[in-house]
Amino acid sequence: MEGLFLMNRSSKENDQTTGAIVSWTHSLPRFVRYSRACLAQLRLIDQTLETLLNIIGAMSVFMSTRLLLNFNGRIGRMRLLFGLVVLLITGVSISALAETAFQFTGAPGPYSVGFRAVIEHDSSRTYGPRFDSMGAPVTDNRARPIQTLIWYPAVKSKADHMNYGNYLDLFASEEGAPATAAQAEQTVLTRKKDYTADADPTSQMRATNEAKPDEGKYPLVIYAPSYGGPAFENADLCEYLASYGYVVIASPSIGAHSFNMIGGIEGAELQARDISFLIGFAQTLRNVDLSHIAVIGYSWGGLSNFFAAAQDDRIGALIALDGSARYFPKLIKDSKYVQPQNMTIPLLFFTRGEIPLESLTGADMSGNVLNEMVHSDVYIVRMHDMRHGEFSSMHQRSPAYWLRHPPEEYSQQETSKSYEWIARYTLNFLNLTLKNDIAGKAFLIAAPAKNGVSDHMLAVDFRPAKENPTSPKP
Repeated sequence: MEGLFLMNRSSKENDQTTGAIVSWTHSLPRFVRYSRACLAQLRLIDQTLETLLNIIGAMSVFMSTRLLLNFNGRIGRMRLLFGLVVLLITGVSISALAETAFQFTGAPGPYSVGFRAVIEHDSSRTYGPRFDSMGAPVTDNRARPIQTLIWYPAVKSKADHMNYGNYLDLFASEEGAPATAAQAEQTVLTRKKDYTADADPTSQMRATNEAKPDEGKYPLVIYAPSYGGPAFENADLCEYLASYGYVVIASPSIGAHSFNMIGGIEGAELQARDISFLIGFAQTLRNVDLSHIAVIGYSWGGLSNFFAAAQDDRIGALIALDGSARYFPKLIKDSKYVQPQNMTIPLLFFTRGEIPLESLTGADMSGNVLNEMVHSDVYIVRMHDMRHGEFSSMHQRSPAYWLRHPPEEYSQQETSKSYEWIARYTLNFLNLTLKNDIAGKAFLIAAPAKNGVSDHMLAVDFRPAKENPTSPKP
C-alpha cells in the first residue's frame, strides 16, 4: 500500500510520484525498461566521471592513477570508487556537470509579460506556533501568510527580463518576509537542495519584474502547485499564458501551521482555501475580469482544484496536470461534497502516457473521476513521453532531476517539446472556456497530427457533456 501513504512523504518525492508509484508501464516488458534505465544511468555515471577525470587530468600523479583504473575503457569498481572520492575531495557537484535539454520555445503571445510578488495574509486562519521557544505567547501577526505571485499582460518596455535565479530567490519568502538577509540566503540554499532546484539561474525568462500592467481586463487563471511545491514550479507555463492575455496568480503549497504540507482531505481543503483566497485577492487588481476564472493544478494541486470548484462557484473551468484527483478518488468520495458526477464545468486533464491505474502500486481503485464527470465537457490528453515529474518545468530545468531520472524511451528534447504542447493545449482550452473562442475547441478535438504534433507524443480523448443533472452543482 505504499502509494497510499505518499502524502506523508517529502514534497520533492510527491512531485515525482503524485501519490502513486509506477511499477512499469505496459508498453514494454518490465525487464526491457529496467535494462534501459540501468544502461542510461551507467552512461550518465560514466560521462560524469569522465568529466571529473578530465578536470584533474593535467595532474601527473592523477594521470598515472587514471591509466591504472581506466582498464579496457569500462567502468570498473575501482574507477567508480575513485570518482566518488574525487567528488568528495574537490567538492564538485554531479548536477553541476550534468546538462538539461529543456528549452521552452513556444511562440509567445502579443503581450509583454509583467511579474510581481507580494505577501498577503489570510486573517481568517492562523499560522505558526501560539508560543515561542521560551513558552511566551506569540504576539506578532499570526495570520496565514500567502506568498502571491502574479503574471500579467504588460506594456512593452526596454527593461531587462527576469532570469530563473529571480524565481529561485522566491524560496526565501514562502512563509512571509524573512527576518534578515542571512536568513533569506540560507532558506534559499536549503530549499534549492530540498527541491533539487539546480536549474541555471542565469537562464533568461520572459517576464519583467514590476512591469506596468496593460490597461485591459483579462481572465483570471489560478495555478495550484504540487504537494509542498513552490508557486513558480511552472513559471514557464504561467509566463506563456500571460503573454496571451491572462492574469495568472499562484501561491506555494504549505502546511496549515508550519511549512510542511499535510495530506488527506485536510490538505486538499487547505490548498482549496488558498485558491479561493487568491480569487478574492484578484478583486483588488484592476486588470482582472472576475467573470471568467479557471484553476490549473499540478499533481496535488490537481486534486485541490476539484475541492475548490465544489465550494466556489466563481470557478468556471478546471485543468489538471497529471492531477491527483485521478489517483485518490476515495478522498473525493469521503469529502461528501466534492461530487464529480454533478459537476458541469469543463475539464482539461493531462495524464502521463498510457499508464493504467492497475499498474500503479497501491492504486486507489474506488472510483474514477474522469468517468464520473458525465455532465462536463472533458478533454483528456495522454502525454506518451512524460513522467509525472516532467509536468513541472522546474524539474525539466534541473540537471539533478535528469541524473536521478534518466530518459527512458524518449529523449529530454522530446519531453521538452511535450511540455510546449501542454502549454498549447492549455491555452486553447482557456481560449475556449474563458474567451468563448470556437477555434480553441477545433484545436482540442482535432487529430493531434493536424495540429502538428508528432504521432508518438500524445493522444486526445474528448468526452462531450451529457444532459445536465436535475440539480446542477459547480
